[in-house]
Amino acid sequence: MNTIDIQAEWEQVVERLKHDAKICIVLGKTDSGKSTFCKYLIHRWTDSGICVGYVDSDLGQSTLGPPTTVGLKIFNSPPHQSDYANPPHLHFVGNTAPEGFLLQTLHAVKIVVDKSCQQGAQITLVDTTGFIDGPVARILKLYKIEMLRPQWILALQEEYEMEHLLKGYEKTGWPVIRLACSKHTATRSQAERQRYRGEKYKAYFKLAKNVECSIHKVVFPSCIFGTGQKIHPDELPKEAGIHGRNHLYLEKCGNELLIVADHMDESMPFYKLKGYFSVTSIVLIERQQLKDLLVGLNDENNNTLGLGTIIDLDPFAGKITLFTPVSDISKVATIRLGALKVERGEREYGRIRVIQYL
Repeated sequence: MNTIDIQAEWEQVVERLKHDAKICIVLGKTDSGKSTFCKYLIHRWTDSGICVGYVDSDLGQSTLGPPTTVGLKIFNSPPHQSDYANPPHLHFVGNTAPEGFLLQTLHAVKIVVDKSCQQGAQITLVDTTGFIDGPVARILKLYKIEMLRPQWILALQEEYEMEHLLKGYEKTGWPVIRLACSKHTATRSQAERQRYRGEKYKAYFKLAKNVECSIHKVVFPSCIFGTGQKIHPDELPKEAGIHGRNHLYLEKCGNELLIVADHMDESMPFYKLKGYFSVTSIVLIERQQLKDLLVGLNDENNNTLGLGTIIDLDPFAGKITLFTPVSDISKVATIRLGALKVERGEREYGRIRVIQYL
């Protein structure tokens, strides 16, 4: 705590909230010092004998756990810096920003905050992303607040950059406390932020290894893979337009036709397939695009056991090969596809939309 530039207002918040707050949410733009402020509150409250649950929902610059996740750790005493490593509870979202993953973000935050309360936290402190501008940010933040129903919204501002959010919250009855940012908050470049994520991935995947998992024992919530009627291309008449094409895996379920192909073939007559199978949409997955894709491995109770990256998906052999530190792969019930590629658990090198709807 001696290295933190503590504002006088922060001291007042500690005393004001410690007896009547169950859930507090911290808002602020990128590099406003939200995590530093949260660490200060955790230290002060636990020093007063208060059990604090720290929910880290900053998907891109996470303090707890690897990027793309919402993490939770319960503190009963003032923590050391090393105590923020290896949180016991993670929930996978799949991206380092909420865009395109709004439902997953809200779902993960709700699950983790509920867990914090269930495990005896007297105050649950929710750290958020710096995503504050634009209509999507307004919608995400508003629904997060309405979902969590915090006793207090703590807003770190340099000037008035969040007033477009805060005034709306106050009009609908949410209590807001405006606070000054630390004067010594450092601004990190995109390269520095990416390097930080790389270090977090490397630490998380340190003990990872290649494992195989049967695709017949898991569910892929993002698509119908493994839930439909398998179709062999050679069994189809020529008018279907795909007779004789190799390495195509097909499944039909309801109004969807799933195609897993080695790569995108623009000559494939998708319109004919829709008519032949009487489906309204075709779901296309390219196997080569799956390599190094970051995924969340959840158990039957929807708890994230850990993360992994895809080495290969072989629908014909009925197996998926993963690079993961999860030791007991038999507990995995669902595999949730993310949007990032991470090479051997170290270098984040691309963002991709794996599932294409045609």
